[in-house]
Amino acid sequence: MKILFITRLYHPHLGGVEKHTGEISKELIKKGHSVTILTGKYDRNLKNEEVIDKVKVVRFSYPQVKLLGLLAIWVSIYQNRKLIENADVIHCHDVFIWYLPFRFFYPKKRVYVTFHGWEGIWPIPTKNILIRRLSARLAKGVIAVAKGTAKYYGIKPDKIIYGATNKISNIDYRSKKDKYKIVFVGRLNKDSGLLKFFAWLGKHKKYRVDFVGDGDMRNQCKKYGVVHGYTESSPFMKEAGICVPGGYLSFIEAKKYGCEIMTFPTTKIMKGFWSEIEKVKKFPTWEELTDEYLNLYNHI
Repeated sequence: MKILFITRLYHPHLGGVEKHTGEISKELIKKGHSVTILTGKYDRNLKNEEVIDKVKVVRFSYPQVKLLGLLAIWVSIYQNRKLIENADVIHCHDVFIWYLPFRFFYPKKRVYVTFHGWEGIWPIPTKNILIRRLSARLAKGVIAVAKGTAKYYGIKPDKIIYGATNKISNIDYRSKKDKYKIVFVGRLNKDSGLLKFFAWLGKHKKYRVDFVGDGDMRNQCKKYGVVHGYTESSPFMKEAGICVPGGYLSFIEAKKYGCEIMTFPTTKIMKGFWSEIEKVKKFPTWEELTDEYLNLYNHI
């Protein structure tokens, strides 16, 4: 099967969606399928085309301006329309609006969408809700990360997922933990709960923090610890006694490394999201989650 993933960002950019699409792509290739990633070129030094872990990556540039940017994206995808024509399956990760005109140009193409969360604006703008509802209606199959994503956007997904993890090793990291070290993973901005986290740190001054992420509150974070930028978080999780995760994948990874989890939700949707994911008893491997994708492709 030839599969085309369309996503806003991809490797080497680090993030939950980027890791999700990368891991699923690698598993699909192991199972004998081919995968192409069509994504934005966020750094001009990146190649327009390259192969990463046997995954073909095609990038295009566009201006970071709302309407003009979307028109440029549609033009770029049209220029790469051979990728759509050659694909058996098109799967959009959040950015279904990028594919919107081509849903009508290629009405018989099987197109799916995964909604990985929310856009970080609360209350959720009506425009965002309507776009997702339209996307869900036009897609052949829909995956949503957590029931809350479906609830607040008013969509009915075919599958609810919570991410995945690599196979668990037998190493017990808990014996090597520094109980006074915290790793914060995610965007360094107010929406990530940093102000509430800072207030907590003000009352618990014996803790040291590694911030794995970046954002407009980078300088404030330096007052409480070391800011490492966007980098691989697992080395920090192996040492830290506590993790403040920024999303579902960092939550799962922190659990795997035996971290105590702390969250500082600032919105109703995030409070519900953490409450929901904390009740999940077992997370699938990436191979098992990939089978969920294939089941969706084969049965809808």
